[in-house]
Formats: sequence, C-alpha cells, structure tokens
Amino acid sequence: MDQRIEDLLREARKADRIDRERADAFVSLVKHPGWDMYMEILNAKIQMLADQVLAPAASIDALVGMEYVKGAMSGLIMARDIPSVTIAAKAELQPVKEDDDDEEPV
Repeated sequence: MDQRIEDLLREARKADRIDRERADAFVSLVKHPGWDMYMEILNAKIQMLADQVLAPAASIDALVGMEYVKGAMSGLIMARDIPSVTIAAKAELQPVKEDDDDEEPV
C-alpha cells in the first residue's frame, strides 16, 4: 500500500483512540457531583449574559459592549456543551480498521 495512505490510516486510528478516550473521560466528568454544581453556576452566568443581550441598548457604546457580552456568552455555551456533544458523537464514531503490525502508542 502507498506509504501516504498507511500514514493517513495510522493518524486516523490515533485520532479515533483519542476521541474515544476523551468521550470516556467526559462520561466520568459529567457523572461527578461537582459537575452539577458547575453547570448550575455556568447556566446562571449564561442567563445573566442573555438578560443583558435582551435589554435594549441605551447608546451606541452600549451596543458595542453587547458584542463583547454575546461573545462571552457564546464561549460559555460552547464550554458547557463540549462534554455532552463529545459523548453523543462517540456513538457515531466509525472505528478505523486496525492493523496489529503498525499500532502506535498514544
């Protein structure tokens, strides 16, 4: 087989293992009691920012400030959702065919 194809398959297997390890780690993370506490605080902060965005802007400066608020809110939402999205995606992962002779440690 072409060396480039072998290299791509090796990288795909490595990425597959990493994705599965992350999903497993996130499952443990969201089962931890501290996760619910973290989510409660995070969701309260997101709601606070959403309330600011929904309030009318009193000036152009306030309108520009809302762009910062929207960006911060978006970042918090992404941080909140990464574990659940990663866990959900694990079910859809298609394993790359394993070759025993070229297995690399991660």
